[in-house]
Amino acid sequence: MIRSFAGLRAVGSTGDFILGPSKRVEGLFHAAGICSPGLSSAPAIAEELSYCLIRAMGGLKKKEKFSPYRKGMPRFRDLTWEEKEDLIKQNPRYGRIVCRCETVTEGQIVEALHRNLPAKTIDAVKRRTRAGMGRCQGGFCTPRIMEIMERELHLPMEEITKFGGGSRLVIGQLKETGERGEEQ
Repeated sequence: MIRSFAGLRAVGSTGDFILGPSKRVEGLFHAAGICSPGLSSAPAIAEELSYCLIRAMGGLKKKEKFSPYRKGMPRFRDLTWEEKEDLIKQNPRYGRIVCRCETVTEGQIVEALHRNLPAKTIDAVKRRTRAGMGRCQGGFCTPRIMEIMERELHLPMEEITKFGGGSRLVIGQLKETGERGEEQ
C-alpha cells in the first residue's frame, strides 16, 4: 500500500509553540508552530494569548454586568401553540412565515438582523434562523429575506450578499417598466 499526504505540519524553528506578540508588527499576536498536541493544548493556548493581550493593552476593567450566556432566539417551530400565540401578541411579525420548509418567521429574521452581532448576509440569517436550510434550499424564502434585509438594514438590494465580498445576488434590473408593468 502506498500512502500519500497533503498539507503542511506547522513545526516552528524553536522546537516549541510560538505564542505571543510579534516583534515586528504592533497588534499582531502569534499562535504558530502548534503541532501535536495542539488540540489538547488549545485551552491553555487561549489562556496564554488572553494574558498576552491583557498585558499589551495595559490591563482590562471588569464589566460588572457581564453575562457569558447569550439569550438564544426562539425557534418558532419548536414552541407550543400557547407560546406561539404569546409571541405573536408581543410582535405580529412572528405570525408571518417567511421560510415554509423550516417554519421561520419574519420576527426571527428581523431579530437576527438587529442582534449585538447582526446577521448582515443571507448565509448569516440562514445560520441564525435556519431560513433557507429546508427542502427548497432558499428557493422560496431568499427573495423575501432580501426584502426584509433591504427594509431593516437600509441596504439597496444590489448590496445584499450571500456570504460577503462579491457574492451579490442582484446586480440590477433587466428591464425598466412603466406604471402598469409595460416595457418602455
